[in-house]
Amino acid sequence: MSDLCCLAAIDLELRQSTFYLAAMIDIHSSPLELQKAITALRRGEGRSAEFLLLKKDVKIFQNNRLENTYQDLLESKGMHKACRFFLDQLYCTHDVSLRDHQVERVLPKLEKLLPGGAVDTVRKVIYMDYLAELMDDEISSLINAEEWFSDKSLQEKMYIDAFKRQAQFAVREKQVFLVQEVGESLRKLVKLPFLGALMRMTRGAAQKAGLEDFHNFLSIGLEAFSALDKPTLFFQIIQEREMSILSGIRQGTLSKFP
Repeated sequence: MSDLCCLAAIDLELRQSTFYLAAMIDIHSSPLELQKAITALRRGEGRSAEFLLLKKDVKIFQNNRLENTYQDLLESKGMHKACRFFLDQLYCTHDVSLRDHQVERVLPKLEKLLPGGAVDTVRKVIYMDYLAELMDDEISSLINAEEWFSDKSLQEKMYIDAFKRQAQFAVREKQVFLVQEVGESLRKLVKLPFLGALMRMTRGAAQKAGLEDFHNFLSIGLEAFSALDKPTLFFQIIQEREMSILSGIRQGTLSKFP
């Protein structure tokens, strides 16, 4: 078997294992199961260093695309923090392995301490993170790394082509609607009278326990959505733009991101 055939077989096996993992995990999985699935994807076990480098660069491309698409929301005083939460905390490009480790440590206790609605919100946030990581993994496997890095002017076309060949439009739609679900859930959480005081009181304890990154993640999310002005409009804008992009890619009419 040629080297090319071997690489193709390995890639197919990895993609099949990724799809198997996806079939075992859904929004009803426990937060801990979801977080472990995220950690496994981010570690890239069985993946080459070249693939992980490509995946990181694809994430950077996506983050830049989102910043451009939602520049008006980022410039809006009442929507800036919520928009930045998604870009900097969920669809981020920096290393979050420390936060992942802390989340795995704290989730079993958190599920016992928090009310059911809060646990459900945590599950939705982690599931959205899981879907993003899974889709990044799959789409990166459909991009030629050498071409991706050799000519940045072609990256947008290559990404759109890979997105279409990936053909996970139902999952992509689920991601879009999860943005609203997560946002609305966080807005309900910030209305709980004890939560703000609890977050302030536990900051020192979180630092001592080595849970500072996770505590900051929760605090930033709660602050962002407590400050969100015109939430209905915020989520409507995101849904309309992302669904329009999905439709354009599916129909082959989109050649450039807005």
